[in-house]
Amino acid sequence: MWQCPRGLQLRSAVVKLSVDALMDHARSPEGRKQLRYAGVSVVFVPVGQVLIQLLGYFVFDRNYTAASVASAAILTLPNFFANKHFVWRDSSRDKLHTQVIVFWVAAMLGVSLATLLTYLVEKAVHNSASEFGEAVAVFFAQLVGFGIVWVGRYLVLDRWLFRVTHHGEEPTEGELDELHHEFPV
Repeated sequence: MWQCPRGLQLRSAVVKLSVDALMDHARSPEGRKQLRYAGVSVVFVPVGQVLIQLLGYFVFDRNYTAASVASAAILTLPNFFANKHFVWRDSSRDKLHTQVIVFWVAAMLGVSLATLLTYLVEKAVHNSASEFGEAVAVFFAQLVGFGIVWVGRYLVLDRWLFRVTHHGEEPTEGELDELHHEFPV
């Protein structure tokens, strides 16, 4: 096992995909946390997609790229607090300002990827598809882009932003010292 300087670990393991192994994982603390993360996403993905469609059609004159950025900007703060409280069960206000900024930057970087896909699809189908066809193409581009971002954001949140607070145990002195400094993102 290789360990990088910040304590992150890269592991190579055989993934068990049996029903029993998946159920055991779902019952573990890590599995329950991942299910809570998926649950928060089950709420925010549809809300975000509806907001993109509404903003794109009614506010931005079928400019779904602008709608994607606006939707992300609107939903980032509620999404942060949902993840902080429900997924990682972090109720501390310690470094809240820094956490919000890191989360917002990660969200904007993520939405940039999804928006790039949206832009490419929008330009490819804008004059050749019906309004409905364009909306469907944008929807699927968003799902692919945000799907990639969803996994990446989980890793950033789990490994850096909330890494000490979600294990249910008291942090060590070294971890407490690191928490009182800026986050390494």
